[in-house]
Amino acid sequence: MPSSVQPGGRYRGTATAAWTVTWTAPALGDGGRFTETRQTEFTADVREVQVVN
Repeated sequence: MPSSVQPGGRYRGTATAAWTVTWTAPALGDGGRFTETRQTEFTADVREVQVVN
């Protein structure tokens, strides 16, 4: 369905990315793990949608 039928004429969505980082510092006998998550809202203008079955 084209976005022209949506309020404001655009679809709304959220893009999410998550990273998990594990680090070590052997000389210091240290290390750890942390996770970072980022989200960004967006809008998209859709003119035509094709579905393949």
